[in-house]
Amino acid sequence: MSDSRTVAGPVIDAVVLAGGRGTRLGGRDKASIEIEGESLLRRAVDGARSAGCRDIVVVGPPRDEWKGIIQVREKPAYGGPVAALAAAIEHLEGDEVLLLAVDLRHAALVARHLVSLPSPRIGTVLVDGSGAEQWLASRWRTAELRGSLLGDHRDQALRRVLGVLEPQRVPVGDEVVRDIDTPADLETR
Repeated sequence: MSDSRTVAGPVIDAVVLAGGRGTRLGGRDKASIEIEGESLLRRAVDGARSAGCRDIVVVGPPRDEWKGIIQVREKPAYGGPVAALAAAIEHLEGDEVLLLAVDLRHAALVARHLVSLPSPRIGTVLVDGSGAEQWLASRWRTAELRGSLLGDHRDQALRRVLGVLEPQRVPVGDEVVRDIDTPADLETR
């Protein structure tokens, strides 16, 4: 007799960090920058959805056009990525979470790649060709993130707070995790 039950995988949510000042881009709102007719925020949210993420939390200034997306603001505003993650974690109920930067040029590719990997013991961080961890292209067990975000983490780097969790490092090509930080990055296709 065969067992026809299917084993469901983990429920994966996503957090898109979209609250930076864009100082290296002259103060431009990165979330609204368009590539091929779509804003970076739309690309990140659609990328998380296409990868199968259930709930998506966008951290940054509120945007009226985003219905059905959980929107939160880090405290204080512009408090950095750890403060942003701390604001988002309260709204997550899934087993795991993708952490995505709004300025990832290929957010959908990053999200699909992260979801295709085995469930992490604690976390998985994509690593670019130079060996640098891309903390805003990562996958985590939600409970582990909650435990690491206790206290005030304003203006702290993700690598300092999450690095102690010793996530698995997964090398990928530079093109996969390319982000947009400068005007020159906008010109690079």
